Amino acid sequence: MRNIFIALLFFFPFLAQAQQSDSIMILMPVADAFTKDIIYDGGVEVLRTDSTYVCRGEWGVQRNDGIPVTAMIEFKVPCNGNYLLRLSHEKYETLYYPVKVQVRKDAQAACFDDVIKMRKRPKNHQLGEAVVTATKIKMVMKNDTLVYNADAFQLSQGSMLDALIEQLPGVQLKDNGVITVNGKMVSSLLVNGKDFFRGDPKVALENLPAYMVNKVKVYEQESDFEKFSGHKEVERPIVMDVNLKKQYSVGWIANAEAAYGTKEKYLGRLFAMRFTACSRLAMYGNINNTNDTRRAGSKGEWTPSNLPNGVQTNRTAGAEYFYENRNKTFEWTSDVTVTDLDNHTVTNTSSESFLPLDHFYTQSRSDGNHSFTSLQSNHNFKVQKKAHQNGGVSAYYYKSCYHSLSRYGGFNNDPYDYVVKGKVLDTLFMPGSNKLLQIARYRRAEQYLMKSDYWSVSAPYSLWISPFRNKGRFDTFTFDIYGSYDKYNYHAYDTYDLEYFNTQAIDDYRNRYYEKPASHYNYYAKAAYRTMFGAWQPNVSYCYTQDYRSGSNDLYRLDRLEGWGKDGKNDFATLPSTSTELQEALDVQNSTHTERWKRTHDLAFGLACQFKNRSRTHLSFGVPIKIEFEHLLYNRDARHYDVCRSKPMVNFNGRLQHNVFFKGGAINFKLYYDLSHQQADLLKTIEVVDNSNPLYIQHGNASLQTAVVHKLTLDALVRTGDLPLCNVKMSYLRTHNALGTERTFVPVTGGYIVRPVNVNGNWGTDGSVAITRNVGKKKLFTLSNTVSYTFNHSVDMANVDGATDNALSVFKNLYLHEQFSLDYSKNGWNIGARARASYSHLAGNRADFNTINAWDYNYGITARIPIPGGIGLSTDFTIFSRRGYDDPSLNSDDVVWNMRLERSVLNGNLTFAVDGFDILHNLSKVTRTVNAQGRIESYSNVLPSYFMAHVIYKLNIQPKKKK
Repeated sequence: MRNIFIALLFFFPFLAQAQQSDSIMILMPVADAFTKDIIYDGGVEVLRTDSTYVCRGEWGVQRNDGIPVTAMIEFKVPCNGNYLLRLSHEKYETLYYPVKVQVRKDAQAACFDDVIKMRKRPKNHQLGEAVVTATKIKMVMKNDTLVYNADAFQLSQGSMLDALIEQLPGVQLKDNGVITVNGKMVSSLLVNGKDFFRGDPKVALENLPAYMVNKVKVYEQESDFEKFSGHKEVERPIVMDVNLKKQYSVGWIANAEAAYGTKEKYLGRLFAMRFTACSRLAMYGNINNTNDTRRAGSKGEWTPSNLPNGVQTNRTAGAEYFYENRNKTFEWTSDVTVTDLDNHTVTNTSSESFLPLDHFYTQSRSDGNHSFTSLQSNHNFKVQKKAHQNGGVSAYYYKSCYHSLSRYGGFNNDPYDYVVKGKVLDTLFMPGSNKLLQIARYRRAEQYLMKSDYWSVSAPYSLWISPFRNKGRFDTFTFDIYGSYDKYNYHAYDTYDLEYFNTQAIDDYRNRYYEKPASHYNYYAKAAYRTMFGAWQPNVSYCYTQDYRSGSNDLYRLDRLEGWGKDGKNDFATLPSTSTELQEALDVQNSTHTERWKRTHDLAFGLACQFKNRSRTHLSFGVPIKIEFEHLLYNRDARHYDVCRSKPMVNFNGRLQHNVFFKGGAINFKLYYDLSHQQADLLKTIEVVDNSNPLYIQHGNASLQTAVVHKLTLDALVRTGDLPLCNVKMSYLRTHNALGTERTFVPVTGGYIVRPVNVNGNWGTDGSVAITRNVGKKKLFTLSNTVSYTFNHSVDMANVDGATDNALSVFKNLYLHEQFSLDYSKNGWNIGARARASYSHLAGNRADFNTINAWDYNYGITARIPIPGGIGLSTDFTIFSRRGYDDPSLNSDDVVWNMRLERSVLNGNLTFAVDGFDILHNLSKVTRTVNAQGRIESYSNVLPSYFMAHVIYKLNIQPKKKK
């Protein structure tokens, strides 16, 4: 609390008082009567009801961080009464609008919600034809909005939106659909300013054709609450808004593609969308067994380590309906998505555990098949009148099945000193004796089969009211309620065959069956109040949440029954014929039943201040107070535990935003500080032992304490002219009493005994500098460069069974990353150069630890070239290199080459294309993880190289124009 009060004293000198005024300031919104668009630069005159002149008003545009939101007229009147406004504009008919001013005597201003609607003058002349030739600029900064011109990027015919996004300077598109712009994550992908399939970027990226796009805008989105209340939020989400060309904003569009290739690869997709001024209907379907995101001539942002695991077949379909009335006071959105996939993944893993005065090495190989089917549907509404309401209902269902075969080996020494690369596990499981068995601690074989299903339903609702807004008061009350319920069923079978070498430990075979049913509900109710006193914006909120979970985890040791052991005659994944016999196999020690309640009271106080200065300084801080009451009923090993915990936690957050202007540019600073508390899972505090896995025995710890987390973030955007010069971001994170894991290595078995503990000394920092520029006289070149770093000071506990003291392992991990690109575009030609490099350095405090230095780097070119005959050639050529990996097979140079040839006919509506992916057969997937406990290197199977022929057809139907 002392730190919080000090912070409050620091922030108070920045707060300012509002000035008094003798007249009444009136604000009223103005819009086009038909399109509701913003009207710029009109004239305002205030008259009395007898038409005598009072004063002239101001016509302007309300902006939030430079983004135009609403056209507003502003005028002052001496007192309450009836007035007449005369609004004039060169493109609109002159309008006389009556206004009744009636506010409290002490009110200084009032904002009217009713929108003044103006109608355009009828057209009486036609402009002559004009031809303008100009260089297409790829990007420009308009106020605080970064705008990309889609027509300035050269794309293959039939490209989807993801191909365009990949080429945008400063933008990185990851395989899971996450988009970052200059290092900042995009929270939602919009289409024409509206959510598209709940803002899920993958739907739009994979199904929306790139040829429909006019502009792509990136900006901090003003929330609906800001528009309604007038209270500005310091933290705004970054959104990417895809603006469609006008000809695709009304009418039908469709895009269909079919493809087939070598290795029996196929692809088929269909996308159709109907737009009107008030509604949107979109439908899509997609089936393919080409799960990667590679595309010849793309920006090359993907790397082998970021490819999806395994070989996957996807079948998805969805539909969305959106409606908005002409007054923009009501919205309705409904969507449904069906997904079905099959995945085959083979993963090989090599790891090294960092132990006191020792090392332990493991090898594993897993071959798994996963099938997954899901159905999701959402229905939401929004009403924006004098009160704002939004709510809806969502439902979700899935079923899943997974089957795998796995092999593991544990070694006292590095197995690569005894066996050639890639042959460790094959040699270990060979019959007879070999050199590898002399250093082996164990070998283990597993077979696993799992089936599960899950369903959930949830319903949120919000109500916002501002009852005194017309009287000059900006008091806003908000009420939120939410409820959800879900249910989960899980059934699994596995066989576990463990053999020991060079030790006295006894071999272990297990045939097991698991049942894990669970149910859960959650609801909360929240009330909040915000007001405004000049520059002051205080707020207070209270929220009550209740969360209940109930579940069982029953483990049956079938191997304890006659005929179900290692040499038993019963088939895998079968059960005894009677429930009585099944109950005899129940593993009581490792079977559990849990019921837990969590009741939370959240009380938050906040204060914000918007300074009326040129620098647009905004300051805010909050003091959230959380009181949690937890109650746990836990049954295990025929024992009953009844545990309660309650603890108040006082957190703090502060936000400062400031602009510094200089000649030709500006710097936007954002400084954030957060103090938070994190409690360990209540289950981890129960002193029980879980030995269901003999090589990984888990203990509880009743002495766990609450972790305290400090986070400081600095974000600075430097702008010169009409473009961002660079974006600088740095953060610092320190955790006191961090939740760690004490690992005790058991030499006899090669396994571990683990226990949760609190450790101190964990901290980290990261930062990045991103630069994106159009360069050259005609802006034909685009340069993008990002430099980033991450440093983690990690602390954990490691010990060897029988040692007297636990050893504190301290490791320092530095990660550096550089990403550079240079693109040239002119007359349909697009040539780009790429270079990326990352460096990892890991140093430990132990005398026997060898410092690890690893490099991953790649470089190459991309090109899109028009060749005679109307044929387009797209290609990319990249060399991927790795150095410093412990597995010798991973230290390699892989050359990856992709290419596409395409030809369009029927005015570009029909396209034929041929793709060649990984033509040189060098693609691989490798990942590396290093922390205070050890090192893990993993590589998986990926989609094999193939050639594929495509047929793409696009259709655009526009409504007939009225004569």
